[in-house]
Amino acid sequence: MIISVVNEKGGSGKTTIAINLAFKLANEGVDVMLIDADPQKSVEVVLDYRVNNGLDLPFNSVSKTGDSLAMEAKSLANKYDSIIIDTGGRDSKEMRQALLVSDIVLIPTIITSGFDQAVLVKMLNLLAETSIINTKLKALIINNRASTNPMLQTKNMKYMDFLKEIELPDNIKLAKTILYEREIYKNVVFDGRSVIEIEGENKAKNEISSLYDELVEFVRN
Repeated sequence: MIISVVNEKGGSGKTTIAINLAFKLANEGVDVMLIDADPQKSVEVVLDYRVNNGLDLPFNSVSKTGDSLAMEAKSLANKYDSIIIDTGGRDSKEMRQALLVSDIVLIPTIITSGFDQAVLVKMLNLLAETSIINTKLKALIINNRASTNPMLQTKNMKYMDFLKEIELPDNIKLAKTILYEREIYKNVVFDGRSVIEIEGENKAKNEISSLYDELVEFVRN
């Protein structure tokens, strides 16, 4: 299975999702390859922190940009149970190649941001075009970095209602799981760790686990 995390808009939290999902898959016994297709190499930075702190890597990772990304991802898919591709925050050849070879695409969106809302419409159009070629493609829109501030909940719900009114095709759905903006993501990053590794219960860990369960169910159905 090839999973890509994409959004033309930067700052939507793609790398955080890609890394934490890779840790979750590895924790479930899945043999994972995480491809860093972002020219900024954000994944590489986080994993370097991990190695420098003397921690093992529970999955493999490689940085790959350029014209051969799609071919490389397809080749690696024959060697690993799951491939996760983290793309940069722009409309790039890497993002479009990832869409062409993916089984499922995750689109993290900051729902309360007008800029993210506009970009999401563009992403939906791009998915419709790509689905003509990649007929197996599915996509989950994720309400990401959601505010825990009660004052913003009304605005959040209004846009969620707007999304529900859009006639999305069967291969695209709005994830039920909401990933909230939580300090724990920032606190663990300099150790190169995931919220999945934190002992005991925490809300971020539960949300990533919920997203994983929803993703698996969507792929199987």
